[in-house]
Amino acid sequence: MERCIAHLDVPDFYVTLEELRRPEWIKRPLALAENGPRAVVQGVNGMARREGIREGMPLSRARRFCRRLVTVAPDLSFYRTRHQHILESLGYFSPLVEGALPGRYFVDLTGTRRLWGPAPDVACRLEHRLAAQNGLHARIGLAANKLISQVAANCIPPGDLSCIFPGGETFFFAPLPVTFLPGVGFKTASRLADFNIRRIGQLAHLPAKSLYQVFGEAGSRLLRLARGIDSTPILPFRETPRLKVIHNLERDEIDRERLEAILFQQVEEAGWLLRRQNRCPGKFSLEIRHADGRIVKSQAFLPRVAAHVDYRLFSFILPVFKRLIQRRVAVRRMVLEFYEFSVPLRQMSLFPWEEAATRRTEKLQQAMDHIRRRFGRRAIEWGKTHEWFQAQMNAGQRG
Repeated sequence: MERCIAHLDVPDFYVTLEELRRPEWIKRPLALAENGPRAVVQGVNGMARREGIREGMPLSRARRFCRRLVTVAPDLSFYRTRHQHILESLGYFSPLVEGALPGRYFVDLTGTRRLWGPAPDVACRLEHRLAAQNGLHARIGLAANKLISQVAANCIPPGDLSCIFPGGETFFFAPLPVTFLPGVGFKTASRLADFNIRRIGQLAHLPAKSLYQVFGEAGSRLLRLARGIDSTPILPFRETPRLKVIHNLERDEIDRERLEAILFQQVEEAGWLLRRQNRCPGKFSLEIRHADGRIVKSQAFLPRVAAHVDYRLFSFILPVFKRLIQRRVAVRRMVLEFYEFSVPLRQMSLFPWEEAATRRTEKLQQAMDHIRRRFGRRAIEWGKTHEWFQAQMNAGQRG
């Protein structure tokens, strides 16, 4: 049985939801952005896009481009609620619905013909149901895999259907620009243009060795994309428990010692919550946003006993931080995230005297946690965090 995958793409999902809440904004340029002097545009509607405003642009610059621009702060909880409602609505037609990104949904219609009829008819019913229940209009691509259905949806306006029947993938891909392939941005397209390759059909006919010499291992992925090869399954969304500690700096900071102190504060916050919930993370990720808008991110594994002591947890995160802080550009935001939790279980040591130092640090951490539970979180703190808080207080007094 051949696969049949429908891809529903709702352009400008967040902004469209805001326009549905406030219909008077439909005929005005609208942008999603937080309040503040360093705010960045996170989403725009079609009218604002025609004025030259794009995602990632500083809000102050966007307001210079368009004086009548309306800005609204993102309501993430509202967006998540609507996203979950759409997933449940699409699940009426198939048990396999994937929605990793709000506004973009994959529905596996394989084997549903006897229940719902031909796949193009079902795809149209999906769009009608989305419009009737949520007021959203999606562009729909229907093909034999996720890749082709996604590209097919990007070629049409909202409310339309692009159906690529089996056997027609090569003819459909051949005239399209290489930028239609997922993951092919401006840099990759310009590098391909240096070799006079601008169409997907040209890329698909290249030998694998030639691409490997230019792009390395990524060349084989490019070739598979250009030839429409994609066997990835539809993965229904399952929320993974995560602990995220976010710190937005009041001013851009470039001093390494102060940044390490802020990171230690985040680690201390996470360690307190992990011990309260009796959980140990298996992995962590660290994301750093620089003042020029560039974001660097890395992740690594953690031993199961790292969360027992804040300093021990910090010692595993600090090397990753040092690898990320290589640019001489100030830092604006740091995000520390933990996941893959488990209950802390540890095997007894064969030689107990080897763990004497570890036990002392754990007892010290337990004593500190006991003081915090009784007298408040700031009753006692590590020296590294105290130095940062003292600097913040001094700066506030000078201000």
